[in-house]
Amino acid sequence: MEILIWMIAVVVLVSLIMGIYSTNKYFKVKEQEMKLEQERLELERKRLEKN
Repeated sequence: MEILIWMIAVVVLVSLIMGIYSTNKYFKVKEQEMKLEQERLELERKRLEKN
């Protein structure tokens, strides 16, 4: 019975760690997308200023 509790605890711990990791990865991807969008807008603004 005790080994079952330990196994459940390990599974919960691993799933929490994986959840935290994937959340951090998601926010880093979103941050990268925002930077690319800002660069694109900046280039578009410069292009429009030339004309």
